[in-house]
Amino acid sequence: MKNKFIYIIPLSVILTLLCGASFIRKDTSLNATSYLPVNTGITLVYQSSFGESNTKYIQDGDLIISSSEADKFKYKQTLQIKDDGVYSIGTYQYLKIFLFIKKEATITYNKPLLRFPLPLSPGMKWEWRGKEYSDGDTSKLTVNGQALCRESVVTKAGTFDAIKIESVIESSSNGKNQVTEWYVEGVGLIKAKIMIEGGGLMGSLRDILGYGTIEFELKDLRKSL
Repeated sequence: MKNKFIYIIPLSVILTLLCGASFIRKDTSLNATSYLPVNTGITLVYQSSFGESNTKYIQDGDLIISSSEADKFKYKQTLQIKDDGVYSIGTYQYLKIFLFIKKEATITYNKPLLRFPLPLSPGMKWEWRGKEYSDGDTSKLTVNGQALCRESVVTKAGTFDAIKIESVIESSSNGKNQVTEWYVEGVGLIKAKIMIEGGGLMGSLRDILGYGTIEFELKDLRKSL
């Protein structure tokens, strides 16, 4: 079985120029259009375990392409919004571990992978089961997700009232990871934490570099050049 990258959620985010402000809302449900920053001309800047990471989003027909990049890390995800949820169609992932060691993978699914249902509210739970294809290999994949409570989250970009989402991803190739994300309506993804419990590429990275946990935190919003 070839090494494969962790399912990261990618960093699907919408934004406004509210950087540094406290953001509080009374409503409890989230709509996909609140945090998919398509063609905004804005780059989201995160402080991450890979150093500073930049994320951009563009519209490509009925699909949304997110592209995240750091000095030694690239992640491109194709997303689709339906009435009942946000889905991942596939990803391309690249990681440079050492000067001459590079890992990359292209991942697709037998059907669109449910990232989260819509509209999204605290207390909701969901499950997706399907197959994952990567460089000629096939694995069974199970995703169990839930929307937890709202909580105040402090980031380098400000303090926000966010909804917390947790997903557990298990693969028949012995991969298991827990992804926790914090979303703010009108701003998007402000923080993410990925705990590596299984094998695959990220399991190898954990063993080599000690990356048992990977984190992203919103640092800045910048106009794209």
